[in-house]
Amino acid sequence: MSIKNAVKNLVSHFGLVWSMLVYYLLFAALITGLSLPFIMPVMRELSDAGVFTELKAAYDALFGEGGFTVFTDKFYEAYQALTGVFTDNDAVAALTVWFFVLIVVIAFRFFLGLHEIPMMTVIDGAMSCNCIYGFGGKFFSTLWLSVRYSFAKLLVTVLIDAVIGGIAYGIILAVGNNWALPFVLTLVMVVLSALRSTLLSCWASCIVNEGHGVARGFFRAAKIAFRNFGAIYSMLLVSILIMLSLGAFITLFTLGVGMIIILPLFSAYTGYLNATMYYNKLGKRYYVDGDVFTPIIKENSVI
Repeated sequence: MSIKNAVKNLVSHFGLVWSMLVYYLLFAALITGLSLPFIMPVMRELSDAGVFTELKAAYDALFGEGGFTVFTDKFYEAYQALTGVFTDNDAVAALTVWFFVLIVVIAFRFFLGLHEIPMMTVIDGAMSCNCIYGFGGKFFSTLWLSVRYSFAKLLVTVLIDAVIGGIAYGIILAVGNNWALPFVLTLVMVVLSALRSTLLSCWASCIVNEGHGVARGFFRAAKIAFRNFGAIYSMLLVSILIMLSLGAFITLFTLGVGMIIILPLFSAYTGYLNATMYYNKLGKRYYVDGDVFTPIIKENSVI
């Protein structure tokens, strides 16, 4: 029921997807600008080492003359040149580490997380009182709250992802380098990602709908998640599998062009799904495509 109602609200309020598309484009421009001081020196070193030349030769061999054997030889030479840059040049290695820490781990997560509170404010307005709010206005009016929320979520997700990364590394060591590794690793990562999403699913809703602070909202959301773990986890697991399958199909079918709309679409859908699960588990009435829906509360739900 949560997935069905989330899809209905997403379709009836599809303008949020376009707002998220604009946000992602601005976000991509910001991250690109922050990344250039780190990326450009590394790219110059890779170019001087002949990495791009070998990759072009591998591409030409695969789609032109040379065949698969020449392709693998050229690709391996590109790989050797690539690893040589990082092992022989301490400055490039250090710059790459700083890029990963400052841009990938901190800046990317922080700026990406700034959209969740305003997005949830727009979603909560549509579901609680059938109001249409503008994402841009809510973004600036809730910016300080979004900054605190995004910073707190950054800390929480880094810890969770470190644990997930450790588990993934253990699986790689246990399974070894064979044909089963990609399947086992993908399955485990999907299961753990659904677990991560379950813990965080109602956090923004508790802040926006109940007016809790960031810390109190987290513990309130965790309580809801644990008391309704089976239902929330199963819906998120199914949703992740659907989004992965649909995303892969659209990306392949459109030769990658579909990625432009996939990310904002899935982001808006996830927001509506999280809000819908929050309303359902607490028995709060909400609007679904203009009609009022009254959920049935189970005994173990948090009131």
